[in-house]
Amino acid sequence: MLNRQWFAERPYVIAIIIALLLVLWMASGIGQDNKLQTNTEGNSSSASETPKKAQQAPIPKVKVETRMAVPVFDTVELYGRTEPDRTATLKAEVDGKIVEVLAKRGATVKQGDVIARIAINDLQARLTEAKALRAQREIEHQGATKLHKDGYQGRAQLARAVAELEAVKATIQRLEIDIANTVIRAPFDGVMNTRYVEQGDYVKDGDQIAMIADLNPLIVRAHATENQITQLQTGQIAHIELLSHQQADGKIRYIASVADDATNTFKIEVAIENADNQLLAGMSGEVTLPLAEVGAIKVSPALLALDEQGNIGIKTVVDNQVVFTGINIVKSESDGIWLTGLGKQADIIVLGQGFVRAGDTVEAVFDTAQALAQQSSDMNKG
Repeated sequence: MLNRQWFAERPYVIAIIIALLLVLWMASGIGQDNKLQTNTEGNSSSASETPKKAQQAPIPKVKVETRMAVPVFDTVELYGRTEPDRTATLKAEVDGKIVEVLAKRGATVKQGDVIARIAINDLQARLTEAKALRAQREIEHQGATKLHKDGYQGRAQLARAVAELEAVKATIQRLEIDIANTVIRAPFDGVMNTRYVEQGDYVKDGDQIAMIADLNPLIVRAHATENQITQLQTGQIAHIELLSHQQADGKIRYIASVADDATNTFKIEVAIENADNQLLAGMSGEVTLPLAEVGAIKVSPALLALDEQGNIGIKTVVDNQVVFTGINIVKSESDGIWLTGLGKQADIIVLGQGFVRAGDTVEAVFDTAQALAQQSSDMNKG
């Protein structure tokens, strides 16, 4: 208690003790630094003579398959829709009741087949009356002509007789046309897709009767881009595969000369033989147009990669170094894509390509058996 009180009354003594301790601690540190510096300078020559062991990163292994180019056709692939070669909507040209309906919906009809009949009503009676009046007008015309030649009648009376005869002839012709129009006939071979009337319906001039569609040939309408249209021409063979898995071949029959303003694409039409009407209009499908034959290599889409500039390509191995090669996609299939740009042969990295970059040194592990099996399969499909 005495010592604590003595120190408490003399705080300067505590300050002096702390200062002395700091001086001693700093002095000991300087000595250690000098000693360390001396040791470092003394051993500098020996340390420089001892080379550091550089730690080298292990060379990565990648699985590689050798693929050979196979002759395939470069293609243009479009999406299209089937549609009839032509359609016609039949309309009534006279007023009357439908007295008979002969063609069923969906039935195949030939040009001239009767679709429906409209009641004649008084048309036949009016025609008989007009014909009788024509006989009278002919007699009057003959008399007026004779009197005019003899000088007993002027030209005005003769002209009136001619006009009355021609008027009744026109009436007869109009009635005959009306009677013919009571029979609604197919304008061409096709399918009666829709019938708008039933027996007993009353129709007026202009009312719809039926819609006929010509499905032979069946037309596939598609649209090509600016780059694609320059490679196409009329008469070119096209292969069509519909979503229903039906397949057919046809020829390009029409290429638009003016692009669509909204899509900036060009309309093309492919005609398909469809004599049995097995292919229906309004179905979507893929149109494949083969072009020139090229050498291409088939790979899985999973092997595609991008370089630092965003170009699409494939990573290959050349002299144990990774090489990035830009490619062009020729065509795609359900089990792979065909590429050009890799040459006749390429050692493609099929496993581990995501862990290496162009220019890296790698150890290539070849899977010869699998590569040969894949190459055989590609050649059969190509």
